[in-house]
Amino acid sequence: MTRHSLRIKEKQAPSADSDMQDVTASSSNNHNADRKHARDDEYHEELEDEELEEERSRKRARKSGSRGKDQSAEFSPKKTKQRMPAQFRKVRGRLGMLERLAKDVPLDVIFEIFCYLEPGDLIRLARTSRDLRGILMSKSSESIWRTARENVEGLPPLPLDLNEPQYAHLLYEAYCHLCNHKGRCETVLWSFRMRCCKNCAIEFPDSYDWQYRKDLPAELKLSDVLPEERILGATRRHRRDVGNFQIAARLKAEYEALQTAEERSAWITRKEEERRAVVAHGRQCETWHQARLNKRTGELSDIRRKGKKREILERLAEIGWREEAEKIIAKGSPWRKDEFTNHKAVKQSKKLTQYGWNNIKTELVEMLSNHKTERLADERRRTLSQRYARLEKGYNDVQSAMDLREPFPALGDILSYKVFEDLIWDTPEDNELTEVFFQEKLAEHLPHLIEEWRPAKVQELVEIMKKSVPNASAAELHLATSVFECRLCTSRPKMHYPQMFYHSCFTHRPPAVSVGAQRLATYSSCGPWSSRFIFWSNSGSQILQKIVEGCSLDPATATIQDLYSANPLIECTTCYLDPTRHYYQGGRAFMRWPVALGHSSHALSFNSFGEETQQILASEPGPSIYTSVQHACCAHCHNPVTRSFQSLVDHFKANHKDSIDVEKLEASSTRKLEDIQEHWYWSPRISLGLLGGTLGGEFRYTPPPVPPVDVAVTSTGGVSASTSGTTTTPTTTASTSSDVSASASTGTTTTTASTSSDVDVSASSTSTATGTTTASTSTDTSAGTASES
Repeated sequence: MTRHSLRIKEKQAPSADSDMQDVTASSSNNHNADRKHARDDEYHEELEDEELEEERSRKRARKSGSRGKDQSAEFSPKKTKQRMPAQFRKVRGRLGMLERLAKDVPLDVIFEIFCYLEPGDLIRLARTSRDLRGILMSKSSESIWRTARENVEGLPPLPLDLNEPQYAHLLYEAYCHLCNHKGRCETVLWSFRMRCCKNCAIEFPDSYDWQYRKDLPAELKLSDVLPEERILGATRRHRRDVGNFQIAARLKAEYEALQTAEERSAWITRKEEERRAVVAHGRQCETWHQARLNKRTGELSDIRRKGKKREILERLAEIGWREEAEKIIAKGSPWRKDEFTNHKAVKQSKKLTQYGWNNIKTELVEMLSNHKTERLADERRRTLSQRYARLEKGYNDVQSAMDLREPFPALGDILSYKVFEDLIWDTPEDNELTEVFFQEKLAEHLPHLIEEWRPAKVQELVEIMKKSVPNASAAELHLATSVFECRLCTSRPKMHYPQMFYHSCFTHRPPAVSVGAQRLATYSSCGPWSSRFIFWSNSGSQILQKIVEGCSLDPATATIQDLYSANPLIECTTCYLDPTRHYYQGGRAFMRWPVALGHSSHALSFNSFGEETQQILASEPGPSIYTSVQHACCAHCHNPVTRSFQSLVDHFKANHKDSIDVEKLEASSTRKLEDIQEHWYWSPRISLGLLGGTLGGEFRYTPPPVPPVDVAVTSTGGVSASTSGTTTTPTTTASTSSDVSASASTGTTTTTASTSSDVDVSASSTSTATGTTTASTSTDTSAGTASES
């Protein structure tokens, strides 16, 4: 500890008296005015050190004076005296800025300024000069303190037992009120109206200690007047309730000063209410105090963290990694911190030293290096994906204007084509490949690609056909009887040429065996078109051969377009349901040919329904829910169009009025699609299942009931019919063939009616098995012989 000379002590005594801190209102009886918590000005400390050093130098100089001038110069430890800045020299008698404020500024201006401060600021200003203290501690300044207190958000109101300066002192003076220690003390004992450090808290007695309560009157012991506080004990988990000797002594004196029992009882009641109010107010103050501490802790932590983060960035700039760190920081957001800021080495609030930097430098560089590698890979993927997307858009634009009745390469074939693959992967990332660039490249290379691709893929289909049809050729792919199926689809849909080239399963899940396939997998799950999941459909070929023959067409020459034009009405007799047993779905089953592909093992009949044809067609439902699907394509621009007469005419009027006589088409009396067949064709991208819904799905037809007929046998062997008085009502069923037989059983008599045509045995046997009478479609009938059983 530095020793002070008598002269220095005498010199410092006047200044020390003038700079002593004020005594708090709660401890006004303390005679020692210079608290230990008040700090000496740095100026006085520096002045004292300089004078002490000067004093030592003079003493050493006097001791070494007899040794001679040279020897003194050699051994005297001279120091260069640091001069005090000019603005701090010869300041005695000068007025400071706050002193000028109190003396020169008008009082109303001072009050207006003070209204924007907080109580903690006012309590400190009151201790800077006597003039400011006189202003702030006067009774007229109460409104200033009240306004300053209202500036603090969430601060509880002023308690009844404290004035404004006392309340501000308790809230903002963060030192121990017992030992006046300079360090911060944030433990506030609200019931005792003081702050207390950990060392001084040990001196408080337990609230039920006998030494604390032995001298108290019995009424005070039994009442709830004595204040208590819960403080931390020796360990964090150990807490104890303590009392206050001084407060207990004051309350005892007040109680004993009362003379009568009524006064003492009223005093105890009043003090209990006051204590409850103090406890409730203390809880509010503690909540505000903790929130203030947490907020300040967060602010300081942010300041330290940002300062450390700034220092780390400066260090990273020296080794060339700051740019990468700033790119990571740019990814952050207010609600989500970035990887760099949230790194354990950066978010610590400890001051960065050279030793600490050496410890975290390797870890940070490794993290930044990994991030740079990932960032460059992500940028590479984004660039490639962008190029693939632009090429895909150009492909879609080209495909939409192409005639798809001939096979057209899939998107995967284009993306994996060597020319385009090299453009996408080998072009430097700095070179931007625009949509116009890819359109030009498609126009340049697509014809050559199609010329190579199409014959190879058609030959793959022919090889699949030859497994079932040995002498098959490419020309037979266009036949209606050439049917293929997909192995991947659970429904095994049937396809005609060239529908399989637009089926999604055949471009899905490409085997990633080549580098090109692996590259394409980074952008899309679709690959080049492949025939590995296609196989010949024997059942489909057989049922279509029956359908073609039922339409009176030659299976060896009939194409799929011929079948579209014929569009036969087909009945499946196997799927007949008795209307009396199936109310909603009963009757005869009718359909168009795409739906009939699912009835390959059933008995079918085609376009042979006589006079009932119009009634059957009337039962056919309208367009299905798939009418919004564009099943047709314009034969001129190949754009998809909704398959309806009016939709096609509207398309021709909007796009092809120069090449098509639209007025002539609109003047058509029938307004049938067959009348404008040369201007449109079925879209090969639509599956047969959807086409079946467009051409007409399966529907049921129930014929109207026929009046009952009584059959009687005459003596001459003739047959007479009566429409009344019969006990047997046969069920009439229309035959599904042009050759019809009718038979009826009446229990004891069997009557057979026939036409001039031949008899269909299968229909007759079916009618006999179901116990029904078959009605003839001819007006001329002949009666057979009647035989009794």
